[in-house]
Amino acid sequence: MNLDDLELSWNEKESLIGKVALVTGASSGIGASIARKLAKRGAHVTVVARRRDRLDELVQELHKEGLYEVMAVSADIQKAEEVQHVVNKTINRWGRLDIIVANAGFGYRSPLVEVDLERWEELYRTNVHGLMLTLHYGLPPMLGQGKGDVIIISSIAGKEVIAGGGPYSATKYGVNAIASALRLETIDQGIRVTTIQPGAVATEFSQVAGYSEDEIRAFSSKVLPLHPDDVAEAALYALEQPEHVNIPELTIMPSKQTQRFK
Repeated sequence: MNLDDLELSWNEKESLIGKVALVTGASSGIGASIARKLAKRGAHVTVVARRRDRLDELVQELHKEGLYEVMAVSADIQKAEEVQHVVNKTINRWGRLDIIVANAGFGYRSPLVEVDLERWEELYRTNVHGLMLTLHYGLPPMLGQGKGDVIIISSIAGKEVIAGGGPYSATKYGVNAIASALRLETIDQGIRVTTIQPGAVATEFSQVAGYSEDEIRAFSSKVLPLHPDDVAEAALYALEQPEHVNIPELTIMPSKQTQRFK
C-alpha cells in the first residue's frame, strides 16, 4: 500500500472554528492565554475559575475584539456538583463539547515534615481530584461524539523532584498517571490526550507557591521565564494536528532553564 491509498492529510491543520472548548483555571496565566487563543481561532469557549471578576474581565476583553462566543462560569473544580454544572451549561449553550483544557491548579513548596496539612489537602483536591472531576463529567459528551481532545497542563515537577517540592510533585506525578491511563483507555474511542509539562512561566504561580520576591527576581535574572502565551501556543500546536496525529506529551522550558527553583 502506498501513502496515497491511506488518504492522509499531511499539510492541513485541524480547524478549531466552531469547536466547543472548556478551559479550567482560566482567570489568569496559562488558562487565560489558552482561552484567548482558542477564541481567536474561532472556537466557542467556556472559561472556568473561582474568581468571577477575572473571568468577566476576560470575556469583556474578547467581546471588544468581536469574539462573542465566550461564556464565563465561576466554579470550584473541587466540588462535583459545580463541575457538572459547568459541563451542563456548556452543552446547553452549544450542544457539544470538543476540547477540555484541564489547567486549574496551584503550587506549594514545603519540606515534608513541615507541611501544612490543610494546604496539602487543598493542593491535592485541586490538582488531582479536580482533574478527576473535570474528566469524569467532561468526557462522556466527547465519548458520545466519538471524537475530542483533552489537554492536561502538568509540570516538569511531574518529572523531577527537588527538596521542598515533594507535595507539588506528588500531585503532578498523579496528574501524569491519570493522563497516561486516560490515553490508554480512550485510544480507540476518538479521544486525543496531550500532557503539557511547562518549566518556569511568568504567572502568579511562584508567589502562590511560596517563593519570595527576591528568589523570583534572582531566578529571572538568570533565566528568562516562559510567557503564558508560549504554553498556549504549545496547546494549540497539539490541537491543530491532523486527526490521525496525537502529541502525547510536550515539555516546554525556558532556553536557559536547567532545573526548577531550589
